[in-house]
Amino acid sequence: MEMIQEDKKVRAPLLQVNENASGGPEMVGENGTNDMDKKSAKKMKYPKSVFFIIINEFCERFCYYGMRGVLALYLKDSLQYSENNATIIYHMFVMLCYFTPIFGGIMADAWLGKYNTILYVSLIYATGNIVLSFGSVEALSIPHRELSLLGLLLIAVGTGGIKPCVSSFGGDQFVLPQQERQLQRFFSVFYFSINAGSVLSSFLTPMLREYHCLGSNEDCYPLAFGLPAALMIASLVIFVMGSPMYKRNSPQGNIALQVSGCISRAVSKKISSKEKKEHWLDYAEDKYSSKLIADIKVLLKIIYLFTPTIVFWALFDQQGSKWTFQASRMNGDLGWFTIQPDQMQTLNSVLVLIFIPLFESVIYPILAKLRLVRTSLQKLVVGGFLAALAFLLSGALELRIQQENPSLPGSGQSELVLYNSLNCPAVINGIQNAPQLPALGFLDLNEISSEPVSVTISTSCAGSWTGTLELKENKVFSYMLLVENNNLSLTQLNMTGGNNEMVKSPTFTPKLKILYSGVDQLSILAKTTDNTRNFTVEYGSHQSQQIVMPLFGRYFIAVNDKLITDITLKQGGIYVLMLDGNLNNMTSKLLTVVQPNGMSMLWQVPQYVVITSAEIMFSITGLEFSYSESPDSMKSVIMSLWLLTDSFGNIIVLIIAGFKMANAAYEMFLFSGLMSVVMVFFIFLASQYTYVDRSKTVKEEKKETVIEQTKI
Repeated sequence: MEMIQEDKKVRAPLLQVNENASGGPEMVGENGTNDMDKKSAKKMKYPKSVFFIIINEFCERFCYYGMRGVLALYLKDSLQYSENNATIIYHMFVMLCYFTPIFGGIMADAWLGKYNTILYVSLIYATGNIVLSFGSVEALSIPHRELSLLGLLLIAVGTGGIKPCVSSFGGDQFVLPQQERQLQRFFSVFYFSINAGSVLSSFLTPMLREYHCLGSNEDCYPLAFGLPAALMIASLVIFVMGSPMYKRNSPQGNIALQVSGCISRAVSKKISSKEKKEHWLDYAEDKYSSKLIADIKVLLKIIYLFTPTIVFWALFDQQGSKWTFQASRMNGDLGWFTIQPDQMQTLNSVLVLIFIPLFESVIYPILAKLRLVRTSLQKLVVGGFLAALAFLLSGALELRIQQENPSLPGSGQSELVLYNSLNCPAVINGIQNAPQLPALGFLDLNEISSEPVSVTISTSCAGSWTGTLELKENKVFSYMLLVENNNLSLTQLNMTGGNNEMVKSPTFTPKLKILYSGVDQLSILAKTTDNTRNFTVEYGSHQSQQIVMPLFGRYFIAVNDKLITDITLKQGGIYVLMLDGNLNNMTSKLLTVVQPNGMSMLWQVPQYVVITSAEIMFSITGLEFSYSESPDSMKSVIMSLWLLTDSFGNIIVLIIAGFKMANAAYEMFLFSGLMSVVMVFFIFLASQYTYVDRSKTVKEEKKETVIEQTKI
């Protein structure tokens, strides 16, 4: 989830700053509520224009989180990127989304104004969504990867331009301080609209992805991306509809440009000047005011303190990549409902809505009463360690999931899989400790010698077979035992050997191999129970074709238009359907060669609970601390820099993903350890930090008529 910040103006003489029960700052009137402002507020009508802004934000956030929710699986499953490369592209996209707000803020404050910036950038945003949806249509002969990446680039530019503008543009519609309470309600509704859009889209778009469309039997990404694109277009239309009602402030110049200019001036003067100054920023006194220089000193102090927080976002944003991939290796079947892997992210949005009031009204007061966690920096430390704990849990879960994966032959080893199409068992002589091959069953002999082996296979119903099995190192070979011309025969199913048939599909949908011991030419139709996914296989005698099924669930199997059986295929399972007999009298048996995903996706709930708790204590508190400690003239700079820390966090993910660690669990443990080490360093920095003297600040502010104050 993302946090919102806004600037508002209040009368300085009315403010005194205390610390509330949760350790954060709160504003209290010196003599109670200003009666004149209260009466004025009653006369002022609530600005209707903000409803267009709130609806606009709901649609835009629905678009962003809906598209982002299915993006990782789209990159891996549809565009055929490896899991590691899909992770890199995903986090490059998120990085750009949180880097471009710097330019959006500069455009709005210095040149175009908030309204024009939102309008123009929204056009780019909507175009990006349309390009992405168009690029995901597999039926078209177009460069799918190139168009999809172009669409993502346009979306990153669009959402980055909107982020720093929409909330502040909504705040501009109110008259302050007379409409202070109305402004507070606006931000509550505004933040709720963000979470509501995220919850709905994170739940709906994975369901839309399941449908087949445009003649494809695969996932329907054009629909999953198309609905968010439609919502973005609707967002733009709704925003324009409110144009006659909006209050528009002219661009006032951008403090970010002044800050960068002052720092550049100080650095260049320090290099060229021989004069000694108390602080290196003082070299800019010849061009910039002493107040601006003093404010930048405080700003740099906060930036230095918050540098370690970048790592938090490296962990937090992996909910949409690594954790989604982890969920795809798990079982989402609840009996009455099947959870899609990319729907698990919805849990974070739901928990945020629950945890915000829970922490504010229950957890923080209890911790403060026990004198355990009272200050903002203490909350940040706890939040950081909670994020480390969440990845420790996810790594432990990953190790447990990996225990379900089939073991493949190693160095000097081979794997032999034998299928028996007979109604009687078979005894294998020549392979040490080989168990009996069951009737109408299979036998998986793993980790046997890769040397050629001579065997004799004996049965009670069809005689025996003697021959040599050619095996190779690191390969899986499969054979079918059947009767040909009244003699027992052993037919090799994969002529060159390979491991693919014993490896779960990259999408973790089921894999099905059909084996037929007869001689007839078959046309086999498999269709889902709702008749939405059908495919036909032309099948000759003894053929072996393994198919990655489009969905897990129940299928009807028809042979030459005659219904033979129905089978249930579970997520991640590898199956063999044995067919025997002729067209008039055919029997079938389904074998489970590799067990389906066994770990329930609900085992991810603990790590989501912990990471959401970390978000509440780290992200929200970080914003509160930044804005309360920074000078009033630096509030907008802090907003851009806070978003920038998210961008840098994704760069860390890109760097670590570039090493292509063989075990996903070890990578999660690495992130957990990195977060823990960084928080130890943060504790040292925090112990050196001195909080701003609130009483002194208020006395200084009373000398001014109006001050800027940030609202989260």
